[in-house]
Amino acid sequence: MMEDADNLRQAEAHLEKAEAALKIAEAAETKAHHDLEEAVEEVREALKPHEVLLDIATPKGHFEGVFGEDTKIAKIIEIVVDEKKLDKKDTFELVRKDEVLQPTDRTLASFGIKHKAKLELVATGSGV
Repeated sequence: MMEDADNLRQAEAHLEKAEAALKIAEAAETKAHHDLEEAVEEVREALKPHEVLLDIATPKGHFEGVFGEDTKIAKIIEIVVDEKKLDKKDTFELVRKDEVLQPTDRTLASFGIKHKAKLELVATGSGV
């Protein structure tokens, strides 16, 4: 009987510690979310109207640049391929999540891309 009471007290103490840890984690999550919102707002304020900050993953590493909303996808691909010294014989596509941004004569704005976006530059084959 005494052993059951000890086990119960230990379990209750463990539960109290877990609840306290959860409250701390929730407070940290709330602060992180607030910090993220502030950072996004700072980016928006730093950009001129109709500018988009693109964060692009490429086969040769990360590329970041600011482009006008009216910039065509083909032009962005050309600039990134040049900057990252990628093989111009290859064919590339820009992808956002699972969406291939085609046709490439469309603009960022036509895909609903505003302020900031994460994209991926993907080699789709050889032009040889």
